Amino acid sequence: MKLNLIEKLMTNSPVRALVQKKIEGPRLRSMALKKNYPLCLELGAGTGRGTEIILNSFGAEKVVATDIDPAQLEKAGKRLGRYGEAVSLKIEDAMGLDQPDNIYDAVFAFGVIHHTEDWRKAMREIERVLKPGGEYFFDELLKNFLKSPFAMMTRHPEGGMFTYDEFIGYLKEAGLYPARQWRWNNIWLLGTAVKNKKGVF
Repeated sequence: MKLNLIEKLMTNSPVRALVQKKIEGPRLRSMALKKNYPLCLELGAGTGRGTEIILNSFGAEKVVATDIDPAQLEKAGKRLGRYGEAVSLKIEDAMGLDQPDNIYDAVFAFGVIHHTEDWRKAMREIERVLKPGGEYFFDELLKNFLKSPFAMMTRHPEGGMFTYDEFIGYLKEAGLYPARQWRWNNIWLLGTAVKNKKGVF
């Protein structure tokens, strides 16, 4: 679902950009199982900051950057124009991707899945488009935080809320095996999962 005004301001802020560049990107890079991921898909690309991280840190030759909000993708286009054909922008919903099966080396979602109306459906789509052995890089806020008074100012659907155990458990049900992860209390979870390969906790 689209962000409300408060969350859009937060998402597009310099503070969010700094956290993504200095914490989320490097931490996810340190968890990666491979050096390079030639073809990548980003869900909820927003203004394109995550796409830049993928291109500069994960050895991506091509990134398909998707978002449900055309206004956000317009901003991304301005930011990412210098990358030319290495970036393709598409308006898409994470719960119903217009993408072929078994094509991507990696799928990235920087704080996106908890915004969907059905996070399990989005997870199945991620598994579908990943190549066997492909990796899913996730960065999510957990239900405990989303139910807090602070998060009530933002807009989060009930269908996008999950606990740590629910999220990790359903990864495995969907055929995405947890490989590496980092959790801050019951608030924030980052990690990777691999399609069709047993991960290591």
